[in-house]
Amino acid sequence: MYTVEQVMSVVNENPWGFASLAFLVYGVGFAQYFTSLFVTVRDKKAPFYFWQHAWYFGHDLTFVLLFSLWFNEIDFWLFKVLWAGCLAFVFIELWSLYYAIKHERHELWGKFYKDGKISVQSAWIRGLTGYFVGFALFYLIRLGIGDVMCLALMMSTNVTVALAPSFLAEERKSRKGSSLFLAIVTVFGTIFTFSPPGIGMWATAAPVFNQPWFYLLGALSLVGSIRYVYIFLKLPK
Repeated sequence: MYTVEQVMSVVNENPWGFASLAFLVYGVGFAQYFTSLFVTVRDKKAPFYFWQHAWYFGHDLTFVLLFSLWFNEIDFWLFKVLWAGCLAFVFIELWSLYYAIKHERHELWGKFYKDGKISVQSAWIRGLTGYFVGFALFYLIRLGIGDVMCLALMMSTNVTVALAPSFLAEERKSRKGSSLFLAIVTVFGTIFTFSPPGIGMWATAAPVFNQPWFYLLGALSLVGSIRYVYIFLKLPK
C-alpha cells in the first residue's frame, strides 16, 4: 500500500504545508465531533449510528496504541499532535457511549427484547462489546492491508460519516438528532478528503491514494454527504 518512508519523504519536503493539511483534516473532525456532542445533549439522540461510533473508536484507539510508532520510530512533532487529538477523540467516543446507554439504549437494542426495553447493565455489555468489535476489526484490517500509518482506515471514517447519517435521519423521519451544520461541514470535509495532491492530505501523502478508485470513492461519498443536506431540509422542523 505505502511505507512510512514514502509518507515521511513527502512530509519532510514541506513540513508546514503537510501539517496545514493534517490540521484541516482534524479541524473538520473536531467540528463534526463537537456538533455531534451538542446534538446528542440537545436531542438525546446522536446523529450517527452506533456502529459508526464503534468504528471511530476503533480508529482512535488504534492510533493511540501506536504510540511507539509516532514517538519513537517517526519522532516527528506533527504526529505527536495528531496522537493527542486521537486521544481526545477516544474520550469523546466513550462519552458518546455513556450518553447512548443513558438515553438511546431502548432505541438501539430494545428490539432484541420482547418488551422492547433493555436494562442499563445489559446496554453496557452490548455497548462495550460493540466498541471492542470495532477496535478489533480496525486493528486487524490495518494489519491485513498493510495500512502502517492508519491513512486508509482514517479515510474510511470520512466515508462512513458522509454516507450513513442521511439514512439515520430518514429512518427517524425527524430533524431530531440531526444537524444542518453537521451536514454542511461534512460536505466540505468530504471534498477536502478526496482532493488531489497539494490540496487533500491523502493524495498528497502517498501515490496509492492518487488513483481513480480513490476519486470514484470520493464522488460516491460526496453524493452521500449532499444527500444528508437534502434529507435534512425535507424533514419537518
